[in-house]
Amino acid sequence: MSTHRENLQKEFYEKMAYYDDLVREINNKAKHLGNETYFTHLRLYKEQKDQIEDIMRYFDEAGVDASKNTTESILTFALNEFHHYIMSIQNG
Repeated sequence: MSTHRENLQKEFYEKMAYYDDLVREINNKAKHLGNETYFTHLRLYKEQKDQIEDIMRYFDEAGVDASKNTTESILTFALNEFHHYIMSIQNG
């Protein structure tokens, strides 16, 4: 017999699998339609979640517009900055 927690864990993993399938299906449809939107299978752990929350707090204090103070916006900005940095190294 399973405990309540074990049942919740099972449900959690089933929903994660459903989420993965859904993202894959959305990306395939977007590709077929020529849409440029792409979803990733990003899993943040506690450390990354805490870092994003720190950045959000800083952005709140700095008066950054709320529409630019989202996890997606922060990660997009970080990826753009990292890409710029790598390209500057690669291009000397």
